[in-house]
Amino acid sequence: MKRTLVFLLALLLLAGCQPTPQAPLVVPKDQELMLEKAAATQVPVEAYTPPAAPERWTFDHGDGNFVIHADADVAVPDVPLPTVWVRAEGLPQETLYRLFRLLSQGEELKLPHVQTRAEIEESIRAYTELLEQGPDQDADMSKEEYDEGLLQEIESLKKAYETAPETSPDRVSDGTYEVEKSGKTGTDMLVLSASNLNREISARAFPQADERSSFAYYRHLRGRSDYSMANARRMEAAALQDDPLYQKAMGEVEAVLETIGDPFEVAALYLIDDAAYGNVDGIVHDAEHRALCVDCRRLVNGAPAAYDVSGAARKDPKSYAIPWPVESLRLVVDEEGIVSVSWKNMVTVLETASPVTNLLPFDQAAAVAEKMLPILYNPTGWEDLRSVDIDIVHVGLELIRIREQNNTGELKGLLVPAWVFYGTIRMTEASGFQDYANYGLKSGYDHYRGEEILLCLNAVDGSVIDPLLGY
Repeated sequence: MKRTLVFLLALLLLAGCQPTPQAPLVVPKDQELMLEKAAATQVPVEAYTPPAAPERWTFDHGDGNFVIHADADVAVPDVPLPTVWVRAEGLPQETLYRLFRLLSQGEELKLPHVQTRAEIEESIRAYTELLEQGPDQDADMSKEEYDEGLLQEIESLKKAYETAPETSPDRVSDGTYEVEKSGKTGTDMLVLSASNLNREISARAFPQADERSSFAYYRHLRGRSDYSMANARRMEAAALQDDPLYQKAMGEVEAVLETIGDPFEVAALYLIDDAAYGNVDGIVHDAEHRALCVDCRRLVNGAPAAYDVSGAARKDPKSYAIPWPVESLRLVVDEEGIVSVSWKNMVTVLETASPVTNLLPFDQAAAVAEKMLPILYNPTGWEDLRSVDIDIVHVGLELIRIREQNNTGELKGLLVPAWVFYGTIRMTEASGFQDYANYGLKSGYDHYRGEEILLCLNAVDGSVIDPLLGY
């Protein structure tokens, strides 16, 4: 479903469900109140007892073409879950240097071409000619809009001309960030874009934490089809122990995680392949190569943080706050080595707000989930939908980030303990076309991307956390 999916989150419907002390539902997301509650229920680390939880949770909801099925393992870490402050500062330069050295494999990677003065002069002449000609008669813009856009480009080129070189020799990267201006905010951002015929590395960091940061590596497959999640199979490590691909992949992943330096662990494994279906370029062939897709998650004081492959962010129309998706780190490894690394929305761990606190037991979280899920995902009124099928396969007691209140210009917040429900949402249109959606049916995708966060419940105060908005 290649369109934005609009759904009004009917939390107000819960107003009629009066919570009892035994089963809190949704409470206001007031950070001061939450921190006060965390402090009030704080216990010594040595006296911490993990909240009660079953090994598996099952739940079924059926309403015509709307089905929710849960047969999920429930994971509760033995270590206490802290509440800690975090900030989106991007990848530090020293970490980038280490990753660059590891992934470049000793090859020279070149930086983008820098326009020379002669090239800029030619561009200015071309834009000036367009300005004199004016917009085409069928152009979807006024002459004022046309002129304004060209004049801005010309002014930008004139400014670049002041520092442009006479010649532009090849520039070889050593992994050092370059400084650019953010087009959105006008503030400095740090960028790296380096490549050769075999591989490419890119990174974006915003020291003022006012944008999303990322790191990406890709090894060109040179004439081969790319790997796809179309045939992805979620796998358990125990079932892959004797597979040479698994052994190769775990060695490569371990090397990357050691290079990063921050503590991470493997969260999910998927076997994928390079079968081509012709939906993009018309090329069709069966799978010729396999790869292992590995999702990793951050550890904080030994406690796992939530992860999400959605990459989607939703801006609250009532807020000026910058969207802040959940951190994700995904690697793809085949028989030849690392194919790709995608690390998005990384955070820097700051001070601890509360080292350990008593948490809601799972039965209370499950009671909320069983009420919330049918409300959150009910497709009533969608004429072009045939069915919505939701499968919940895993629940974890993990740390998830909520943003600092009343901070609209900086990505700072708290990692708080939460019951996190993972799974998939398959949607079938009236035409029979099937696609996948993310949290709250906010957007759709025409391919499977792995399990995603379907619901987050704050384990301190019982409130619902929106992973796309960040609170």
